[in-house]
Amino acid sequence: MSGTHNKAQLPSNPTLKEINWYKKQINWGELPPFYHLVASSVSESEGILEHGFDNAVKKIIDKRNWNLDILEGHEDASGEIHCVNKPRVALHQVFTDRGFELWTLPYAKDVTIDKYVKDNRFMEFTEWDPVSMKSLIRINQLHKFIGFYFERGDKADKALILHAHKVVHKIISFLQR
Repeated sequence: MSGTHNKAQLPSNPTLKEINWYKKQINWGELPPFYHLVASSVSESEGILEHGFDNAVKKIIDKRNWNLDILEGHEDASGEIHCVNKPRVALHQVFTDRGFELWTLPYAKDVTIDKYVKDNRFMEFTEWDPVSMKSLIRINQLHKFIGFYFERGDKADKALILHAHKVVHKIISFLQR
C-alpha cells in the first residue's frame, strides 16, 4: 500500500479495505462522515452474498420459494429441490432520493409484478413480497457522493465509486448464473 518515501498509494485494483486505508492516510487518520456513509453501504452490499443474514438475494435463490410446476422442478427423497429452469427476474438499477438501489421484480408469464403475490400459478415464485425482496441493495447517497467527487473529491473517492460499480456488477453477475 505504501510506495517510495512512505507516500500513501492505492493498488491498481484496490479492495474496500485498501481504499479506506488510503483515505485515512490522506485525511489525517480520519474517514469523513459522508465518505464513511457511502463506504459502509458499499461494504454491506459487498457482504450480501457471503454473510448468512436474511436478505433479498437469499430469498430469491431459496428454491423452497420457487414455483416447481413452472420451473419444471421436483423435490427428491432427501428433500433436495432440483429445477430444469430458474426463475426469471427483471433487474433495475435506479437512483432514488436515498441513493442507488438495485431492484428486482419477478415475472408472471411475461409481465413484471410489483406487488405482494402468493400462489399465483403464472408466477415463477410461490410468494413474492416486494417489501423484503424487491430492493437487493442500496448504496446510500451515492448520487450525491458522485457529484461531490466531481466538485472536490480525491483519488480515494473515485476509487470508492469504482469499487461500488464492481460490487453491483458482481451481484448482477451472480443472479445471472
